[in-house]
Amino acid sequence: MDTGGVRMNIIPRPRYIDRIRPYIGTKLIKAIIGQRRVGKSYILLQLAEYLRNEHPDWFILHIDLEQLEWRHLRTGEDLVREVMSRIPYDAQIGRQVSIALLLDEVQQLKNFEIAVRGFAADDRFDVYISGSNADLLSSDIATLFAGRAIRIEVFSLTYDEFLTFHRLEDNDEALNKFLYCGGLPFLANLPYDDVVFREYLSAVLDSVVLKDVVDRYGIRSPSLLERILEFIADNIGNPTSARNIANYLRSIRIDASPQSVLDYLGYLTRSFALLRCPIENVGGKKVLEGIAKYYFQDLGLRSVVHNSTSSDISKIIENAVFIRLLADGWKVSTGRIGEREVDFIAEKGQGRCYIQATYLMPDKATKQREFGALAEIEGGWPRFVISMDPIVHDWQGIHHIRLRDFLRDGLLANR
Repeated sequence: MDTGGVRMNIIPRPRYIDRIRPYIGTKLIKAIIGQRRVGKSYILLQLAEYLRNEHPDWFILHIDLEQLEWRHLRTGEDLVREVMSRIPYDAQIGRQVSIALLLDEVQQLKNFEIAVRGFAADDRFDVYISGSNADLLSSDIATLFAGRAIRIEVFSLTYDEFLTFHRLEDNDEALNKFLYCGGLPFLANLPYDDVVFREYLSAVLDSVVLKDVVDRYGIRSPSLLERILEFIADNIGNPTSARNIANYLRSIRIDASPQSVLDYLGYLTRSFALLRCPIENVGGKKVLEGIAKYYFQDLGLRSVVHNSTSSDISKIIENAVFIRLLADGWKVSTGRIGEREVDFIAEKGQGRCYIQATYLMPDKATKQREFGALAEIEGGWPRFVISMDPIVHDWQGIHHIRLRDFLRDGLLANR
């Protein structure tokens, strides 16, 4: 059974359905989280269609609280009454009926968490939620649902998805477009025009920063938040601390304490505008406190914050590699080996690999720098150098991968 909702022609993003699939039918609340405009609502639509096909005997109830149809719902209590009025008669009289309940932008309802916990405790319901508000982001889910939720994080389009959405051939021109425009899905509906793209991306940035950060946390100085974003955009790939940023702000006559900067960075990461990459010592696997790298969740938003120049390409490449690793489900950190740095340590399950990301390696010194740090790592874990060089050359067991191949296929396909 289903609700007879409108079926839409949606471009599939199967990696997210694959991640949700192991938890279908369990008592865990499946929370679809991520930055605004990365496509969470469409993932829920795809999930509803998947459930209809795979479980035709289930009752599917999909409620998108941004749609006018549901504007009368204001509280969790309203939601409970609405859902209970729509479920099949058999379920109302206590017979076992499987009900997949999909709630989009559920945080708009007052006391929504009480209603969601109640549905999850009812054996009839299989519950899925999504949202962009800080109440549904990051570690806040653990507080709201006390270990009863699994988080599925949605990212902006990866390069392979970008090619599909924009109907592009895989070539250097498409890659450069991706690195500049980023992967917000709605861009595929707009004419390819720098002004149009920039206006849309600026509007999304304002929504992410102003709505999800300024309004939520009552920030008194939005301009300080903007300066911090600008600093991060100009320092992609550089180890950063709150004190570094505070010193920079002081140099441009803005007074902000390291603690204030740390708070603002926390707000930006909880809204997913920024992504934090911890730094650890490779040998002892000890995480270095107080210092980390920060990357933008979407390359297009980074372009809006900081006008890209030719000197920024290495930063953009490193940002792109980091996003792809996360989108593929890797847990990622940066490694230190003495005075050397390994851009990324990627872990998944029991697997681990080490990665350097760079623009080009035109000479022996550059190759020695990029391959050398990886060569010092003990153990048999795979090691990779990713660059835009048109021709690749493996070296001493270290794999060299073209950036375009990695962004299109991921890491494991290039081993």
